[in-house]
Amino acid sequence: MKNILLVLTLTISCSYFAEAQLKKTKVNYWETMEDVSLKAKFNPVTENFDNTPTFGKKVIRLDGKKIFLKGFIIPADLTKGRMTLSKFSYSSCYFCGAAGPESVIEIIAKNPIIYRMDKPIILEGTLRLNRTTDKGEYDPFRLLYILEDATYYSGDK
Repeated sequence: MKNILLVLTLTISCSYFAEAQLKKTKVNYWETMEDVSLKAKFNPVTENFDNTPTFGKKVIRLDGKKIFLKGFIIPADLTKGRMTLSKFSYSSCYFCGAAGPESVIEIIAKNPIIYRMDKPIILEGTLRLNRTTDKGEYDPFRLLYILEDATYYSGDK
């Protein structure tokens, strides 16, 4: 009886620690990317009011870092190979009016990405924030987030 209790205790302990380690490696970057607010500001170039982003500290820390995101590919311009990754499926994505601009990211892929619009995909790449810095200006014609050198996610990091 003591042996069974010991084995049971060890099994539960090991599974608890393994699950805790797995949770540490799994990060929901979509949640972190919600740390942005938008303010309408007049843009003399477009002669319109653009929603200018103000990124929070959490998401600024990710700028230039490797991240991975799970979502649905939405083609933006098939002639130029431009695509977007959406947190939500096509029927409830940002472009259909059912989500916010923080739920999509512009994809600049290293190599062509094969996808199905109805199946989620996990991509990894370098996150770039579309914001005004000493290196450049905010571009109102691009999304808030850009995933550069995007490739298929290759496993836990």
